[in-house]
Amino acid sequence: MSYVTLGLLASLAAFFIYNEFKSYASSKNQDDSNEKLLKTNILLTQLYDAENLSKLALQTKKPEDLRSYAQKVDSITAFIDSLKPLVRSDYSPLSSELDSVQELLSQKVFNNAELRKLKVRNENNTSLDSVLKAFHDMEVGMGRITPETFAPNFDKLSPAAKESIRKSVAILNKNIPNSDGGADANNIDSILEVSKSIINKAITETATAERTVLQKELEIYRTDLELSQKMRGILSDFEREMAQNTYLDALQQEEALKKSTRLAGGAVILGLIIVVVFTFMISKDYWKVQEYRERLERAKKYSESLLKSREQLISTVSHDLRTPLNTISGYSDLIGQSGLNSEQSNYLKKIQSSSDYVEKLVNDLLDFSKLEAGKIQLDKVPFLLSQLIEDTATDFEEMQSKKGVSLQLKVSEDLKTPIINDPFRIRQILSNLIGNAFKFTDEGSVKVTATVVEKSKSKWAKIEVEDTGIGIPAEKQEAIFQEFIQAGESTEKKQIGYGLGLTISKKLTELLDGTLSLSSEVNKGSTFTVEIPVEFTNIEIKEDNFETPIVKPDDLSILVIDDDENMLSLISEVCKLHQVKTATFTNFDDFHISEIHQFDVVITDIQMPSIDGFSVLEKVNNTGYSKPIIAMTGQQIGNKSEYLDAGFTEVLQKPFSATDLLKALSFVNNMSFKNEIPDTASSLFTIRNISAFLDSFESVKEVLQVFLDNSLKNMELMFSAIGNQDYTDIKAISHKMLPMFRQLEVHDAIQLLEVLEHLPDDATGEKVFEILSELQTVLNNLDVEIQAYLAKHPIDID
Repeated sequence: MSYVTLGLLASLAAFFIYNEFKSYASSKNQDDSNEKLLKTNILLTQLYDAENLSKLALQTKKPEDLRSYAQKVDSITAFIDSLKPLVRSDYSPLSSELDSVQELLSQKVFNNAELRKLKVRNENNTSLDSVLKAFHDMEVGMGRITPETFAPNFDKLSPAAKESIRKSVAILNKNIPNSDGGADANNIDSILEVSKSIINKAITETATAERTVLQKELEIYRTDLELSQKMRGILSDFEREMAQNTYLDALQQEEALKKSTRLAGGAVILGLIIVVVFTFMISKDYWKVQEYRERLERAKKYSESLLKSREQLISTVSHDLRTPLNTISGYSDLIGQSGLNSEQSNYLKKIQSSSDYVEKLVNDLLDFSKLEAGKIQLDKVPFLLSQLIEDTATDFEEMQSKKGVSLQLKVSEDLKTPIINDPFRIRQILSNLIGNAFKFTDEGSVKVTATVVEKSKSKWAKIEVEDTGIGIPAEKQEAIFQEFIQAGESTEKKQIGYGLGLTISKKLTELLDGTLSLSSEVNKGSTFTVEIPVEFTNIEIKEDNFETPIVKPDDLSILVIDDDENMLSLISEVCKLHQVKTATFTNFDDFHISEIHQFDVVITDIQMPSIDGFSVLEKVNNTGYSKPIIAMTGQQIGNKSEYLDAGFTEVLQKPFSATDLLKALSFVNNMSFKNEIPDTASSLFTIRNISAFLDSFESVKEVLQVFLDNSLKNMELMFSAIGNQDYTDIKAISHKMLPMFRQLEVHDAIQLLEVLEHLPDDATGEKVFEILSELQTVLNNLDVEIQAYLAKHPIDID
């Protein structure tokens, strides 16, 4: 919200500032002034051209030049008309001045025309002067005269002047005295006097015309002067207007700049206020989140502690139930072989059924607990899904015969090709689904259909378990996948169950990256659909041959290689109990590789100081050894294929039970072990892991005593290594000690040994000595607890 608000504020501020910037950058007034100034300069140029044409017309006195001048003035008048709109809108006096310019130009045209006429008349005045001179000459010599001789520029005179001269010449010619002197001298004198008077009158009129010309020239000069003043005034007004516009633009730009500054400052202040407000709100929310997080962490830790307690409780109860269950099962088998009547056999079957039910409940509780804790690891190996479905269906043959419900299998041919997945978990899912189908179906059939479908460009196995049973109401279909939940009270009355089977199936399916769905209708049946991604492989699956003779213990000998003497001691005790010949070595180099072929099985630890298990495998295989080689490891096994592909026959994860070891040796089938050795009440250690390997308290005592002696020696070696600053030996000794401490669950010591096992290269002697001192304290306390436990049971318990 704060980011959005700040974004909107920034956008609005940018918008308004941009508008002010456009106003700031605006130059409209300046452009108008520039245009008016440009047109004024053009007007001046045209006036200058018109003045030149005016002078030319007055000099040449030609009519065509005067017309050119008049046309130029007309064009100037039209140009002034185009200039008027620029000044009328904002400065009206300029418009009137332009009108007066036009009037002055018109007046000047008129004056020029008049001046031209007067100048032409002045030229006639010059001819009259020549006439007077001719009269003077005639008085000297009275000869025949002509108009051309009388006026030398006669052709250039005006028609009126020409007519006056002709009349004068005619009069003169009539009165010119003849050669015989017959003319009257007085008449001639009078005629001359009259002619002179006429001419003088013409000269007087010409002088008057000259004065008129001067007046016209003066008017033209005044007009030019006034025109110049008008143009200077117009230019001055334009310059003043430009200065005023420039000043107004500057004021407008300054105002826009101030407004933009105020807007930017206001936006910054408002932005800071928004930041402060939202920072306060976010900080408040942050502290609330921190508080809620702390609450959630506390609740999470509490829930984890509850889950851990539940897991420990389930594990403990399950472990404690196994022994009496095995006892019940064993004695039930013995009673069944002792010869019973029908009623007793019926009682025995009920006991065995209840025993099986409790055993399955224990197994499901353990699986559920591991699923909740995320401790179940998948073991993906190649197998035939079609064979697995058939084998699972075989387990329900007895139920089919009892209830009269048929089981139909329909498996696609595609699933007869080996796939890679976890067969144990898939079988567990199918067993739960098929078992539920038979449990809630009294008549009809249970149908299992398996096909291959394609989803998201990958292959999926689709398995449908369909029954014709009681069905599940729609409102209960989601709830039945929750733990300890069944379809309803009516169902619970008809069928027994603890409500974990479907929960485990759902979680296992999700662990396999698949889905489990339900489609059901009351009184018509239910269909559970499992879809699991599968990977097909060309690996050939060897069929189990159950007819293969079991190797007798007397004929079996094994070689065990492990750097932990305690582990070797435990394995030796188990093998001794079952009459298996055993040879043990803490260092593979102490063993003569040439003697390897005398052993039927080789068991090797994976991580050892001098050599690892894969190197042992390679060296043994190089001798041509073709018998089983079993790996042991204290690391978490995510995928067995890593070991199987390397060449191992089987892999055991520490800590493992005696049954696990015997199964790996492939000669113990369905064997149960009684464990009547009492566990410890100590919080420091337990013997429940090692008691499964041993058959008497004496063996436990011997193993614990060897453990204490070896631990004491190892501690002395590690303290000595500190003085030599040889941390490599400390790491190796710690690694060797860890498995037995894990078997005894000495958690305080395990943490310290793990630190020593992974000591950094820059570790200091003081730090290592401090850890060893803590380990020595734990070991001393452990020694006290073990001795107290052994003192409580001085005799063997068989």
